[in-house]
This record gives sequence, C-alpha cells and structure tokens, in this order.
Amino acid sequence: MRILHLVDSGGVYGAERVLLYLAREQHRLGHEPVIGSISKPGLAETEFEAFAKTWPARIVKIRMPRLPGPATMRSLLSTVRQLAPDVLHSHGYKPNILLGLLPRRTRGPMLSTLHGWTGTSEWNALRLYEMLDRRALRRVDVVVAVSRAMAHAPALRALGSRLRMIENGIPAREQRLADLAERHARPLPPELLQAARAQPTLLAVGRLSPEKGFNLLIEAFYRHRRAGGRFGRLVIVGDGPQRPQLQAQLATLGLADAVALPGYVEGPDRLLEQAAGFVMSSLTEGMPMALLEAIQWPRPVLATSVGEIPQILQGSPRAVLVAPNSVDELVGGLERLQSLPPTAPARDDLAARYTAERMALEYDAAYRDAVHGS
Repeated sequence: MRILHLVDSGGVYGAERVLLYLAREQHRLGHEPVIGSISKPGLAETEFEAFAKTWPARIVKIRMPRLPGPATMRSLLSTVRQLAPDVLHSHGYKPNILLGLLPRRTRGPMLSTLHGWTGTSEWNALRLYEMLDRRALRRVDVVVAVSRAMAHAPALRALGSRLRMIENGIPAREQRLADLAERHARPLPPELLQAARAQPTLLAVGRLSPEKGFNLLIEAFYRHRRAGGRFGRLVIVGDGPQRPQLQAQLATLGLADAVALPGYVEGPDRLLEQAAGFVMSSLTEGMPMALLEAIQWPRPVLATSVGEIPQILQGSPRAVLVAPNSVDELVGGLERLQSLPPTAPARDDLAARYTAERMALEYDAAYRDAVHGS
C-alpha cells in the first residue's frame, strides 16, 4: 500500500516524530510511505525535511503560501494524483482543509490524525483554520484522535463510527539510542551535561509556544529556588515563537545563568541520564511524545493533568500530577518532586503498551476502513 502522509511542519516535534516512527514501521510491514512536506514558497529545505532524509520514506517537498487559495488546492491535488497513493494520511490543518473539503471521488480515501488542538478565542488565521478544519473533518473517511480527552470532544463524537482513537507509540529506549548512533546524531551539548552533573537539573521539552506553559514553569522555578528548593537548574529544549518573551522573562527574574534554552536538540531525553527529573507544564496536550520518551528513563516526572497525561502516569509512584495553568500548582509540584527518590525503575508496562509496532498495526486497520469507506 502506498501511503501519502501530508504534514505542514515548522520543526521536529512530537507530531513529526510520530509520523517518522509510523513511516518506519510501515516500511517494515511492506508498505510504501511517502511524506509530502508542506512549507512556504522559496524555502529550499525545512528542518523537518533535512531530518527526515535519514528515515525510510520518500520526501516530496510541497510549497504553498501561508493562506492558500483555490490555485493552491488544485496544485496540491495535482501532486497527489501524480503520486497515486492508495490512501492519504493528513497530519494538520492545511492538508485537512485543502483536501478534506473535496469530494472523496476527487481526492481518494483519506485519514486524518489529530495530534492536538491548541484552540484560540481570538479572531485570527488560526481561528479561521480551526473552523474550516472542523468542517473538513466531517468529510474525511476516518479521523484519528490520539487521546481519550480529544476523542470525547463533542465536535469529534459527532463523527460517530468514523472516529478512532489510536495512541501514539515509540521505539524502546535502546532502539532510539541505537537510531541516534546509526544516524550519527550530534552528541548532547557538553555544557548541558556538565551543568546537570554539577547540580540537580530539571528537563522540559517542547515547542516554545504559549500552550506549553513554559512561562509559568519559569516563574514556578524562580519561586522554588528562592524558597531554597533542591533543583538548581532548568533546561527547556525546543524552539518556537515564544523564545524572545521567555528570554526576557529570564533576564527580568535573574535566571539567565540558571535556565538554559538551547534550542532544538535531537534526542533531548538523553539528558535524563544525568538530570534529576522531567517536567511538562502544558496547558493542553494530546498524547505527548516527549513524555513517552521521558518515562523510559528512571527519573521522577512532574506534569499537568491535561490530555492523555493522567492515563499515562496513572499509578506511578514517581510521578506528580498538578492542575494546568497555575504557577502555584507547579511550585507545589516541584516541592513534591524533590521529595521523590532521584531514581526508580523505568515503566516497563508503559513501554510495552506504547510501541511503534502496535501503533502501525492499528493504523493499518484504520486505512482499510478508509479505503473501503466504512
């Protein structure tokens, strides 16, 4: 089966890693995964395209304006027809809207994965995308939610039998580390490793955008240090539009030497070999890949109770859950986190559940439903 994945990517984050893990498993199953990478005109190569070169999937570069019109839709449809996939797999607003709104006989069988909805109350381009996206999803053959909370949203429950829930999956930690070595990934920045060895360090990973709550985490970390807390350093790995605001916040609080923003780092969870714990301060999530990777390491975890996070961490003696969007909750969570043992057995039960192999097989069944129109 030829599967055309369509993604509009600004980096290598959770959704992109899900896609690459899935494409690799599909290749192993004998399928032909093709990745259509959407970006703005004039860009020779995106960060995601450069990264994906080493994965077993053909990359097709698709360039279109930020606000595409009918001509863009026709061009994208022409590309799809040239590639002649057996099924389309959309991973975002743009491909959902541009192809999902078309009749099935025009664009072919289509499945869409919703990796997470950030939501917005402001009238802007994102708000318009969300409105069009929800309309398009009504015409897509199969819609996949990656978390129970998302699947229970009224807009998705209305899809009835066309809605599936497929949990994200990742390779085992040993396999991921072997992958990094095979691809000759850059080693972790030595200054981060040295700092983590010198004092108890917390790791956070994610796009530097408002829904990740990093501004709240920084404020909570500031209060924790002022109160004499154990954690002396925080590393937030990732990049995004909120970087200038976060840097200004660090300067205002006098944390420039205590909080590192190193940008994108491949395999950032490797830092957990030296770090004292992992923190996820998100206001909204689906099923976060960064958390699935973190729990494969024997370190305590602090996370907000959003999306699938409570189900992932349920019953774990080394996890602290707090309410989202609250500095006070995060401060209290850091206090509880520092009282947990610095090491504990990795969650083998979760590693067995959230596998890339299981994810690929469940998508196979969903593709068959999309192709047969059920």
